[in-house]
Amino acid sequence: MRSERHYLTTLNYIHNNPVKHGYVDGWGDWAYSSYHWYLKNKGRDWLVELWQEYPDFNYETQWDIL
Repeated sequence: MRSERHYLTTLNYIHNNPVKHGYVDGWGDWAYSSYHWYLKNKGRDWLVELWQEYPDFNYETQWDIL
C-alpha cells in the first residue's frame, strides 16, 4: 500500500468485487467479506462515507496512482 488513499480504495474494491462479478447483490451478502467486521466495528455511516470518498471506479487501471 502506497498511501491511506490506496489502502481505503483497495478496501472498497475488495468489498465490491463479489457484487461487481455478480456473485451477490450486496456487500453484506458475501459471507466471507471483511465488510461484516467493518460494519460492526466502524458502522454503516463510516462505510458509506468510505465509498463516497474512495470509490473503486477504474481501480484495475489506475491502482498505481492512488
